[in-house]
Amino acid sequence: MNRVIEGYTTTAAHRDHNYSRLLEEIAYLEARLITIGQTGDCAYEKSMARSYSQLLQLRRRELGAIN
Repeated sequence: MNRVIEGYTTTAAHRDHNYSRLLEEIAYLEARLITIGQTGDCAYEKSMARSYSQLLQLRRRELGAIN
């Protein structure tokens, strides 16, 4: 878990700032999902897990479009 958070806070070296920012956002969303679990324990966490999963898919698609 700490490695994921460190990956988010460490600046990724890439000439395109958008690419680096997407990597940071993906790492953050993955870390949040690990923290609350894929499904969560309560309605709030379940809702957040769904939102994070959707955002994660979107960010991965955006990253693929850059590559």
